[in-house]
Formats: sequence, structure tokens, C-alpha cells
Amino acid sequence: MDATTAQRGHGPSLRSNLNLCTLDGIAAVPLTVLSSPGNAVIAALLTGTFALSTRTYGLITSLPFWFNFLQVVLTPMLAQRLSARALCIASAWLHVAGWLAFVAVLPFVPTGDHAATRTTFIVIFSIIALSTAINGVAWNSWMQGAVPLRLRGKFFGGRNRLLYISLLAFLFAASGVLAWFEGSLLAFHMLLAVAITMRTVSVLSQHRMHLTSDRKPASAETPWPEQIRRVWRDRTYMRYIAFSALMGFSVNLFGPFYAVFMFKELHLSAAQTNFMLLTGIFAAAIAFPAWGRMSDRYGNIPVMIVSLFLWQIFNSIWCFITPANIWLLYVPLAAGGMFSAGYGVGVFGLLLKLTPPEARTMGVALFVSLSSLAAAFGPITGSNLLSWAIARGWPPLTVYHSAFVVMPVFTMLSCILLKKVHETRSSPVTEVVGAMRNVRTLASLFGLTFLVNQVFYRTVEPAPRS
Repeated sequence: MDATTAQRGHGPSLRSNLNLCTLDGIAAVPLTVLSSPGNAVIAALLTGTFALSTRTYGLITSLPFWFNFLQVVLTPMLAQRLSARALCIASAWLHVAGWLAFVAVLPFVPTGDHAATRTTFIVIFSIIALSTAINGVAWNSWMQGAVPLRLRGKFFGGRNRLLYISLLAFLFAASGVLAWFEGSLLAFHMLLAVAITMRTVSVLSQHRMHLTSDRKPASAETPWPEQIRRVWRDRTYMRYIAFSALMGFSVNLFGPFYAVFMFKELHLSAAQTNFMLLTGIFAAAIAFPAWGRMSDRYGNIPVMIVSLFLWQIFNSIWCFITPANIWLLYVPLAAGGMFSAGYGVGVFGLLLKLTPPEARTMGVALFVSLSSLAAAFGPITGSNLLSWAIARGWPPLTVYHSAFVVMPVFTMLSCILLKKVHETRSSPVTEVVGAMRNVRTLASLFGLTFLVNQVFYRTVEPAPRS
């Protein structure tokens, strides 16, 4: 965004706010990634260095979902006493404090699945999950007042690209540090120190931000009990919430254990695992714009169904991966990143489209809360199933391969429920499949539109007029 646009009618303060908002996002990315459930770095630390059991790891992985469920009660109570800005900053500092506590206890926590180790990590990750859940809601509410509506699309589009660069840079650095120090505890300390320092810069930039968008009298918001009744009466939206809850459980049933499988059964190091997972992030970053265009043209539901099926078909390749053919991993990782991006675009596009306008706040809150509640049971159930099967004497490789068959089938079956959700102006699924046969569409998914334009057309001089 240029300075003229930013200053029009608002002065330098708006431009300063937008710059600080961008800095906030770039600096927050590393610690935000480490806070997400099932990320490779923390998975390596907990299941590798500290040798936590699959059950304990599954419980810790589920904590963010539990607190996302509870935020629908906690956030409104806190919002009555604090502004969105104050709540966002306070929860961000709590997030930093939780990670500082984690770093502080690492040298003193015994390795192995001991009661003291389990309790310490569960308490600390509960603080981190609580602060993350509250911060996400508060930040979105704050940005609605801090960034004018007329600038949001352009500004956040550019900001998101910079956040992807920050994410990739941190993950590349993490792979290098873990490889250089051979996955030692010092390597994890270094990565956490950098991430916490950057998050501190992020919070300090939030302190310097203030509301500067167009100030219009706020209309009275519909009381929350009435919003709940309106959401409940919207059958289409409730079906969508039910589908999202089923998907949340299905994807997280064994999803967090792919990284554990790479560590324990494929015998990959944390650095190797982290580097290979970058394949999916690259593919997703390249594919996002093309999926957005397809959703605009054909509708969200058909794009979600097609991308979900393709995502899970390629996911089934995990069933055949052994230490002898690790190179094959790049196929499901790249395809998973590319096609899951299409599903993600459709999920949020459909959420914005279907949320009842007269109950938008509660509609989104219930969507996040109920989806997270179902998702929270996923890793707990999955970890118990894996532990039970291995304890019965089944070969661990066979157990994981069996799990990687169940998840794709289970997630694809959830499309039966999605088909019952009505979306206005959406095309049949067959049209999306047909569109993907077009070479230009496939090339755009891989970010190769520049090549298509060079190869498939040439400039023709206009015919002279008679």
C-alpha cells in the first residue's frame, strides 16, 4: 500500500498502524507455529528428547482445541472488562510468559513419561493454549477497528504474503539449527529463544498501535441468547457446523502422529522431518491464489469436495511408506499441501457466506467452539488406539499404516454431510473436476501461469481494415 492511499483522510497514524500490524504478524509467526498442535519441532522435543508416551503427546496436542472450545464462554466475560486491544495485548503477554516458563523448566524436567514431566508440560501448554485461543478472537475484533474496511483486502493480502516468507524462513532456520546441533536440547533452546524474542517484538509493536479507522456509531448488538436462537434455527448453518465438527475429529484422529511416525518408524531426525514438511507449505503457498479463483467461480462446496478427495487420495500413499522408500514421502507432502489449501480456502469462504448476518459474532464463535470440541477428542482417541494396538504386540509400522488407511476413508465419508449443506450460486462437482482437466488451471495450481502464457498463445497482428 502506498503512502498516499494510507494517508488519505487519516494522516500518518494510519500508515504507522498498518506498518506496525505487519511487523506484529511477521514477528509473531515463529512462536505461533510452535504453538500449533502437532508441529514437527515440538513433536520432536516431546516425543524424542523427553520420550513422552503417545497417550501423553495426544493429550497435549488436544489442549488447543479444548481451549478454543472454552473461549466461547471466557472471551465474552473478559470482553466486558477489557477492550479488544487490551485483551489482545494481555493474552499475548500471557503467551510469551507460558513459553518462557517452558524454556525455564526444560533443563530440570526428567526425561521419560513420569508424572512430574506430564504434569509440568500439561500445565504449561494449557497456559499457552488458553492465551492463544483468547488472543485469536481478540485480535480479529481489534483489527476490525484498526484497519478501515476499504483497505482490508489489499492490506491483509500483502501482509499474508510476508507472513508466509517469515514462516518459511523460520522453518528453514529450524532445520539448519537442528541439523547442526544434531537435535540436542541446546538447539531447541536456541530456536525457542529466537521465537520468544520475536514474539516480544510483536507484542511491543501492538502496544504502539491505536484505533484510527473510520469512526461510526456502533449499532447495538443483538443479545447473545437471541443470537444463539437465530443460529440454531438456521438449519443450513447448523449442518455446516456438524460437518466441520466431524472433519475436525477425523483430521485430528491420526493427523498429529504423522510427524511421530516419521521420527519413530522412519528414523528421521527432527531436522530432516522439518525440512521435508516444508514441501507442503511451499505447495500450499503456490496453490492458494488458484483455489481462491476457483471458489469464486464454482462455489466453495464443490471446490472443498474435490480438493478434499484429492488430498486424501494422496494421503493414502503414507500406507506404503517404509524406511526403504522414504523418498516417496515428497509426493503426499506436496500434494497434501496443494490440495489442503483448496479445502482451507473453501472452509473459510463458506463460513463467511453462511454465517447468519444478524448473529455473526455468535455464529463464528459457535463454529470455532463446537468444531474445536470435536477436534479435541481426535488426538486423544487416536493416541489411545495406537497405544492399545502396539501394546497388543502388533508391529508399530503396521499399526501406523492401518491408521493412515482409516483417516482418508473417514474424512472422505464426511463429504456426505457436506453435500447436504446448501450454498447459493455453486456449481456441480463435475464442473470443478472438468475445470481441473484444463492445462491452464493445473499450471496455475503449481504457480506456472507464466509458463502457460508463454507457450499456449502468441501475439497476432490485427488484420488491416478495408
